[in-house]
Amino acid sequence: MDTVWEKLKKGLKEGAVYSMEKIEEYSRIGKLKVEEIAAKRRITRNFIDIGERTFDLIESEKGSEVDDDLAIKTSMENIKALREEIEEINRKIAEIQEHSKKNGNTPDAGGEDEDITGV
Repeated sequence: MDTVWEKLKKGLKEGAVYSMEKIEEYSRIGKLKVEEIAAKRRITRNFIDIGERTFDLIESEKGSEVDDDLAIKTSMENIKALREEIEEINRKIAEIQEHSKKNGNTPDAGGEDEDITGV
């Protein structure tokens, strides 16, 4: 039969392991979220570039050339690639979260609730 101190020590150890696993999980997710935000900012920049270029073409009475403009096509390709990058980032985040759920990363996962008072 475990003593109070052994139960307390065991609980603290399990809590520390759980905390480290969660810190690692949230760190990985945080890094991916930063990448996602950066990709979204690059998308916004490309939309701004498209708008500026379209305005310039229309103002110079070349609005009919918008479909054929290389700068606009390049920005559109960039946006498509960045959207795919964001989808991949979100898949990675979902995988991390699913992995955490499958491994039962909870304090005292699968263990019995024990009264540490020994009563």
